[in-house]
Amino acid sequence: MVKKIFVLLILLLLNKMAKADNWITSFDDAQKLALATNKLMLVDFWASWCGPCKKMDSESWNNDDVGLLMRNYIPVKINIDKNNYLASKYGVEGIPFIFIMDGNGKVLYKEMSYKSKREVITILNKYKLDMAYLNPYLSSFYEKNSFASSYRVAMKYSEFSMYLNEDIRYDILSVSNQYFSLAKKLLKKSDLKNKKDFIQRIKLFKIKEWLILNKDDKAIKALNKYNEVDIVKLNKSLFSVLYYIYYKKNGDIENEDIWFEKMSKIDKTKLKRYFEQS
Repeated sequence: MVKKIFVLLILLLLNKMAKADNWITSFDDAQKLALATNKLMLVDFWASWCGPCKKMDSESWNNDDVGLLMRNYIPVKINIDKNNYLASKYGVEGIPFIFIMDGNGKVLYKEMSYKSKREVITILNKYKLDMAYLNPYLSSFYEKNSFASSYRVAMKYSEFSMYLNEDIRYDILSVSNQYFSLAKKLLKKSDLKNKKDFIQRIKLFKIKEWLILNKDDKAIKALNKYNEVDIVKLNKSLFSVLYYIYYKKNGDIENEDIWFEKMSKIDKTKLKRYFEQS
């Protein structure tokens, strides 16, 4: 019954968006829609007295090509005079201020100032993502902010970044870091007995980030600071994955094979798929 009510709410909101100018004004509704439709949110902070905002409305947002691209997003306008809390939360000190966020309000992109039609099209094309892969984890976090939910979505963002174009990987990993930072805070408050194991794991994910961003020298220096015997059971496969990625990228076949054999079957499958499409 609850699920049916939720679906009905989404349909009503989508119908509302199909009318008028396609923008919605409720940040909470935008989040629910983003999660329900596997989309990112396009957030425009504005005010009725803002000249550049009005110019963007007439010259950029109302353009037909922009309108087509906006179908890939949940577009929401936030009037800063009526939503001081949101403006303060996201550090909006000038307008127009454009954000691309996930359904939990984590920021992939933000920039203040007027944007021409061409600039808007470039932004919307860059972040035109299907979030279906992440949706179960994003929704779980939305329902309950816990160490487990924040850690899982951070980890999945890290994996997700590996299959995207290089020009957007940094932004996706920055969102992963937002969730990892929250996970570390929530971990301190949790009753888990193996907190140190997860702290080690999160540090290893940071090394993985450097490898994804082609900061190989930085990654191998950090890896070599670890002694393999000090890596806990939870993290042994991830530790092997990092060495495997490094040696695979740098053409060291002998060491690549050694670390490949140390990985779990699941990680072997993921890494094969990644390098096959690279």
